[in-house]
Amino acid sequence: MRKIYYLKVLFFALIISCVDRYIIPNDIASQNNSQFGAGDTTYLQIKPVWDDTYGIEQPEDISIAQDGRVFVADRGNNSILVFDQNGERPEGYNRLTNIQDGEGAMLNPIDVDIDKKMNVFFIDGSQRIFLWNQYWSDITIAKVSKSAKFNHIASDVDTTVDAGSEVWLSLLNSQDWNMVSVQMDYDQAIIDSLMDPHLFYDGRDTMNIDLDIFYQTDSSKFNAITAPSDKENMVYVTDDFGGVNNQYRIIEIDFYRSLLLELANGDTVWSFMGRFGSTVKGFGTGAGTVNGPLGLDVDYQGNLYYTQAGDYFPAHMIIPDFSGDFAVYTSGFQPGADDIMEANRFSNAEDIAVDNNRSIYVVDNVNRDVTVFNSYGDFFKKVGYGQDSLKILAEPVAATVDQNGVLYVCDRSDGAIYRFRLSNELNEDIIQED
Repeated sequence: MRKIYYLKVLFFALIISCVDRYIIPNDIASQNNSQFGAGDTTYLQIKPVWDDTYGIEQPEDISIAQDGRVFVADRGNNSILVFDQNGERPEGYNRLTNIQDGEGAMLNPIDVDIDKKMNVFFIDGSQRIFLWNQYWSDITIAKVSKSAKFNHIASDVDTTVDAGSEVWLSLLNSQDWNMVSVQMDYDQAIIDSLMDPHLFYDGRDTMNIDLDIFYQTDSSKFNAITAPSDKENMVYVTDDFGGVNNQYRIIEIDFYRSLLLELANGDTVWSFMGRFGSTVKGFGTGAGTVNGPLGLDVDYQGNLYYTQAGDYFPAHMIIPDFSGDFAVYTSGFQPGADDIMEANRFSNAEDIAVDNNRSIYVVDNVNRDVTVFNSYGDFFKKVGYGQDSLKILAEPVAATVDQNGVLYVCDRSDGAIYRFRLSNELNEDIIQED
């Protein structure tokens, strides 16, 4: 019996020794905020603030990758700055600094998001979307497709096509043709262009103009982007062009195969270009319509959340219905029933973020705070206040939440990233101990 007891002790000791120990940071500000009652919870600030000493100049947006690293679209630096959750700058992201387009012009990123394929998407306010893939960068590209033989399924006819041509793109993405064999080649110019941040989608391309027949695709002004939470081959953007036709909308951009890549480890992966998919939602003034869009996010169920400057409701959620031939989106919140739809609740709802529990965070850059709602759109908390209800933030413009529940807020005016944590979650681990 005693032997069994010692074996149990040894077993539990081994389990504990194999688990990473985590510690709570000592730099969580204590506060006695008068807007919360006794025994209530509040959002406490985590210090230090990530500011110019961390290389941040003008942060416009923030996103967190599946590995926990934090990506900041810094317009002032012409860069996507990458941080570990302790604020350190990891190696391997130099290609995201001082970003240029294919013609050598500096880019000013205003929004960034990362999907599960480790694609980092960002926009610059034009009709373009840019892409950088972290996996390709880590492994490096060894070869790219030069040509391929395709077989027509119905007629069993073979044809060989050079990579990069219009015919190549058509056959590569057709369900009527199969790729039978492919010739790979080392092409340094193409490899370098793919390893760098590069153009993913351009509304000026003839293909996209032809597909988007009701709008001026070449004049689009993308001001927010989000990638689905799983491995869907699409991204969503908001178009704030406006004009006489009220070109305010949310667009789905689909992946379109462009090249086959062979990586240095032997893996083969597809390189994609963006292709216009559909207008998810267009202009209107009611619930679930778009009018002067500002921020955009998507949850794990595919529901889209967005904020806007136009009439009448600043924050929306739309739910997809895939039962028909194409997705139809309907409003998930209703005026008069859900707190988040109150027209006078925000001064300017600049951005919106959704966490893994579908809690919703609305950034108001005029009120200088973040309002948190539960998944039903009910008011929960205010974020951005210190002692005696003094406001901490100067001009918050974007937010995101990591898997540990830490809220990150971009402050454009302060040139900084602020972090907050619910006081009743401080017993949960957020910093790994060496």
